[in-house]
Amino acid sequence: MSFSLLLIALVIGHLLADFYWQPMSWVKDRNTRHYRASKLYWHVFVHGLTSAGILTLWEYHYGWSEWTRVVAATAIIICTHYLIDVAKSYSNKGVVAFLFDQLAHLLVLLAIAMYLTDNSDFIAHICQQLLKLNTLYVLVGYLLVLNPSSVFIRMMLEKITAGFATTGSIPAAGQSIGMLERVLMLTFILLDQFAGLGFLIAAKSVFRFGDLSASKDKQLTEYVMLGTLLSVSVTLFVGLAVNYLLIN
Repeated sequence: MSFSLLLIALVIGHLLADFYWQPMSWVKDRNTRHYRASKLYWHVFVHGLTSAGILTLWEYHYGWSEWTRVVAATAIIICTHYLIDVAKSYSNKGVVAFLFDQLAHLLVLLAIAMYLTDNSDFIAHICQQLLKLNTLYVLVGYLLVLNPSSVFIRMMLEKITAGFATTGSIPAAGQSIGMLERVLMLTFILLDQFAGLGFLIAAKSVFRFGDLSASKDKQLTEYVMLGTLLSVSVTLFVGLAVNYLLIN
């Protein structure tokens, strides 16, 4: 209980300090001046103060057993946050860099929570859960509906439509939309929420109706319908197969 409480409190503190108490001017200053940015030090100070407050309250609640560990934990959070943010300032500022940045911060907080609560079984428990057969079935299902399904659908469309290609669209937009669509559909299937699946297909149809009705090209309408039906069919097949494996 103490481990979960401390971890979620540290995560809340991180979210507040990183996304609510950090103005965009601080972010721009860090990305421009890197380790020389004065606003970076203010940001790290806010993070350290927030973490110190959370750790102090947690230690006070559990009886001030070892306050030196609280000081050490706060120092670790401050130093690692500074180093991670400096490293991010030299990155390309894309989604991947953002995700790695946040993951690194969360791993530090996880390690701090494990250290202060002497909870060494958490990692072993997570690994045990990840290696369960049902977890692997679900993982394979999601992997199948992403790139492999995109390749299969593209090959089928090229074969059926003889290389027909849309013009004026964002490069790779159709593939990205299809992947997100299949992830959502597979999630609905695994949760046994087929009503959500129907809602997703209906919502997509409504959004595409204007484009298709305005288009004079019958091929475009057929192309979109084929792509949608193939995407739904592949995801239904994968989702039902995973559900069957999970039950049996």
